[in-house]
Amino acid sequence: MCLFSPGRKRTRLPDTASAIAVQAVAGKWTDSVLKPKMSPEPQSSLPVSPEMFAVDVFSELDAETIARRWHSVNVILRMSVLGGLDLHLDAALNLLCDLAGEIVRFQRGAVYFWEEDQETMHVRVTRNIDDPDPETMTRANVLNFWCAKTGRPLLMRRGIHAEVDSLLSGLGGESALVIPLFVRNRVVGSMQLFGGAKDFSAEDAQLLWTLSLVAENLLTRDYANEALLHYAFTDYLTSLKTRGYFEQQLELELKRAERRHSPVSLLMIDIDHFKQLNDKYGHQAGDQVLRDVASLLVKDMREIDTVARYGGEEFVIVLPETTHQGAMLVANRLRRSVETAPFFAGSPDQRTTVTISIGVAVYSRDARFKRDLLEASDTALYEAKTRGRNRVVSYSEIARRKEVS
Repeated sequence: MCLFSPGRKRTRLPDTASAIAVQAVAGKWTDSVLKPKMSPEPQSSLPVSPEMFAVDVFSELDAETIARRWHSVNVILRMSVLGGLDLHLDAALNLLCDLAGEIVRFQRGAVYFWEEDQETMHVRVTRNIDDPDPETMTRANVLNFWCAKTGRPLLMRRGIHAEVDSLLSGLGGESALVIPLFVRNRVVGSMQLFGGAKDFSAEDAQLLWTLSLVAENLLTRDYANEALLHYAFTDYLTSLKTRGYFEQQLELELKRAERRHSPVSLLMIDIDHFKQLNDKYGHQAGDQVLRDVASLLVKDMREIDTVARYGGEEFVIVLPETTHQGAMLVANRLRRSVETAPFFAGSPDQRTTVTISIGVAVYSRDARFKRDLLEASDTALYEAKTRGRNRVVSYSEIARRKEVS
């Protein structure tokens, strides 16, 4: 029974009955429990080689596996039927993760996928990881590198190497099973599952590998659709997110903040005297200033922050889980960075200075609804312009003055 793409070539052992086996530098696993031949202590002095953990996988499932794991085979067939659905990429990755959970038991999981604009893989889906630690999830990216390097599933557990032990400790697992995800025969992500010492087997790796390949057509189509959406939501001049993307993202962040009872800060930014700059140096110089200011705004921002062009010379920044004090610190840092940066007006010989004014509003301190939050930040920005520009004003400051008067 062949469940793989017809054009995909895979190495096969002479004896197909031994198709489910793992070849490892540190030893061999030949049953459903990981039992490497190794010393009891992690060999921290040895460099980690991904080949130590790579599982040999094949284009056919042997008769014993099909008979014993018929339910898993049905899950794979279901994936092939659902492959015709037109889904958003995150929905497709969630579907893949849910079906994987019907094949193997795992405690926690994460799906990484390639993001073209940032040229790296990021977490797109998680299971039982409520508040992922950014440092731990970044460290887990090494599994993406190993997966891409080998192009095969990885099976690992504690006691093999100190670096692997550190990774598993951070993710709360005794073992890990990592499955590469493909788009047009290229590894573009990985499904990382973490569990107990005896939760995963080489047979599990073979079945999930097959599931991944069956899902390739679905991921390829949805990845292409996401690329189109990326261009639709990217401002052509500054490469920032568009106003449409910002509106959607702010809505999502406010809903998330309502569930978690956490703050969301909104910064409304305007370039001071931009029309005068355009009139004096020309629109090409003005466009370059917009690009340069955009670069300064995104610098040092967190991955969860959203920086967008709101229109003309206005920008907006969404800062999830950021208090009023934190938002004011960020806003003043941005104001100073623009004020002190050199801007070229048309040629290297012509320099000019640029300043920005910023209005700050915080959910739910200043507003509880999206429209009110936008109005609050816009009011604060207008106040900053009225007071002479090149300054930061918060809506709560305006509200306090009104109460006093």
